[in-house]
Amino acid sequence: MRWLKRIVLVLVAALGIGAAGAWWMVHRQLPDTSTPAIPGLANRVQVVFDGRGVATIRAGSYLDAFRVQGYLAARERLFQMELQRRAADGLLSEIVGPTALPLDRTHRAYGFHQVAEAAAPLLPEDEREALEAFSDGVNAFILSHPDRWGLEFQLLGFKPRSWTPADCLKGLLLMHEDLSSTWRAELRNEALRVLPEAQRRAIQPVATDWDQLIIPDVEAPKLDAEMLFRAQPLLKVAKLPGLPKDVLGLGVMAGERNPAIGSNAWVVSGSRTVSGRPILVNDPHLNLSSPGIWLPLRIEVGDRFVEGVALPFLPGITLGRNQAIAWGFTNLGTDVQDLYRENAKGERIEDIPVKGFASERFRVPVGVHGPQVRPGYSLKWAALDPANMRMPMTKLIRATDWESFNTACDGFLGPAQNIVYADAEGHIGYRATGLMPIRKKGDDGSLPMDGNDPTNDWQGFVSQAEMPRVLDPAKGYLITANQRILGSGFPYPVATRWASPVRAKRIAELIEAGGKLDRAGAERIQLDVVSLEHREFMKLAAPQLERESQARFQAWDGVAGADSKLFLEAELLKKNFRAELLNRILRGSGWEADSFSSDTGDALLREALRVDQEAWTRAGIGDKGQALAEAQRQGMKQLKGGSKTWGERNRLDIQHPVGRAGGLLGWFFNPPRQAQSGANHTVRVAQPDFGQSMRFILDWGDPEGATLVVPLGVSGHLGASHRHDQQKDWLKGDPAGQKTKLKQDASGSGMLFQN
Repeated sequence: MRWLKRIVLVLVAALGIGAAGAWWMVHRQLPDTSTPAIPGLANRVQVVFDGRGVATIRAGSYLDAFRVQGYLAARERLFQMELQRRAADGLLSEIVGPTALPLDRTHRAYGFHQVAEAAAPLLPEDEREALEAFSDGVNAFILSHPDRWGLEFQLLGFKPRSWTPADCLKGLLLMHEDLSSTWRAELRNEALRVLPEAQRRAIQPVATDWDQLIIPDVEAPKLDAEMLFRAQPLLKVAKLPGLPKDVLGLGVMAGERNPAIGSNAWVVSGSRTVSGRPILVNDPHLNLSSPGIWLPLRIEVGDRFVEGVALPFLPGITLGRNQAIAWGFTNLGTDVQDLYRENAKGERIEDIPVKGFASERFRVPVGVHGPQVRPGYSLKWAALDPANMRMPMTKLIRATDWESFNTACDGFLGPAQNIVYADAEGHIGYRATGLMPIRKKGDDGSLPMDGNDPTNDWQGFVSQAEMPRVLDPAKGYLITANQRILGSGFPYPVATRWASPVRAKRIAELIEAGGKLDRAGAERIQLDVVSLEHREFMKLAAPQLERESQARFQAWDGVAGADSKLFLEAELLKKNFRAELLNRILRGSGWEADSFSSDTGDALLREALRVDQEAWTRAGIGDKGQALAEAQRQGMKQLKGGSKTWGERNRLDIQHPVGRAGGLLGWFFNPPRQAQSGANHTVRVAQPDFGQSMRFILDWGDPEGATLVVPLGVSGHLGASHRHDQQKDWLKGDPAGQKTKLKQDASGSGMLFQN
């Protein structure tokens, strides 16, 4: 017994020592309040923190503020910044091994490193100075905190390099990739050309019956979903050419961004608000990770200020407001990529270091129009021209009215954005930004072109003076939610793929029906989880199902609540019916439904349920009732032994890069997995790892009551008190506007940087 006690004591002691060692490793990496000298700092800069750890930088100039911003970004997010830099450089394999090779090959092929290094010296002077100042701050942190850059650096066994202005642009290039990658769709479109037009347009619709346009169509477009059921005679499907799942190791076809889910930014004029002043709302929908993409921040320079969220790798505020104007972004989706069929004229040799293995030599064929992403196909991409790299955030954060706002937007060359605007004087507006290629007549950018024919080359870009803009619309609101927003009233093709208009339609419905709007009412819209698509789908489908299903869904409201069993059932039925319908349309082609995203939502499904059996027969897709019955049978089968509520199936699953390894590392690094409300096409987009990357609301009737919340928190450090402290507010919402208020009294902590 004495030996057993000794063994137990030894084990307890070992566990205690191990726990103490782990605590010490974590604790010594937490942010401190040291203030080393930052090169170039002209005057002293004060930093105060609110109760959520959000910093307010008080400086005598914007360049001084950017220097301290770089220091604070590195203090909280250096590992995140380092991973983004390495991802763009194609150097992830150097620290994590062969698992990162596909991503490294992709970015080596694009040449992001070369583009960023060439672009930095070409920046306008004010933009270059801003990036240099930011880099000075980052490097001041790196140099003053040896071996205290973050626990992840110790676990992976590497050190950060010095930060440069080009490294800032590398993060911007990753945003271009995330928001403007369309070349894989061109390969698919080329294969689809053997299909009859009706099938082609039905499975890849552009115009729908729910479109919400800011620039209207000259005339009502033909609805793509209707063509399939009106075609004469029976449609014959040809065999489609296959496409490799892995295109030269540059990423899988299924990995391209699905535009069906995106962001919301909308603005309401004072004629529709309780305060009589404009309200602006923004919630960008992006991949959710730990730490999050945004860093909340406030900058004060003299009697001016700007507040909102910054990207950790760029100076200034990306989304937010100053004392005169407020703005919000959604992705416009302009097609700025084209494939050209041509022979390579040379090649670029890339050596990729791989941890634990020999370096990989990677050959990138290069054609006249750019790097070849598939043998014989060169990629022309606006983002790969160093002259197109711009980030005029200093101009934007200093804008004071509609004119200066548009001047700043003229310099914002990409990724192309819809920007909504509201100012303290009571005006609201919309502006499209970015580069829009001018192609020859008849070329909408959806198909690869012959690279040997010079008439297929771009003919420049649409001038900034021609870019769409609207000020003070008569209806009193403007809504952008990645939907088709620019109709044929705009004379240039913009894109051939758009997100579903359902979120914009729902926001408009709530604005129109809700009476005068205040901040709390705006947040209720922002958190709305009614899916119009599911509600309409079940309204059309239920009468054709058995009586028990009809009874369950009678007067169903379409709410995607975490505790909802009906939404889960409706989602499975809709998903299975869509697969059944597309597989019937594609029968004989060799392709299946999962090759296509539901870009514009459920227009095809609604039309398929509205029409009679004769239309199905005419389209050659079989029995309508049988298709529904099979979809329901599959859904019932999936429900057995699976999740019982929508929240269980849609559980939040945000991961840290180190936590992706799972096991004990996952337990330590990944945030809690919680059931959540919302779905793909609700205003509150919610998927396990995709959703509202931040929420911002400003009522100009009470500008100091502006609110902002992010999914997790400010800090990226394990063990930090502000790592996950905003998650509860993000999940539940905060109608009182207290916990997420942007401007709060300082908590007593602060820093003072001396020149």
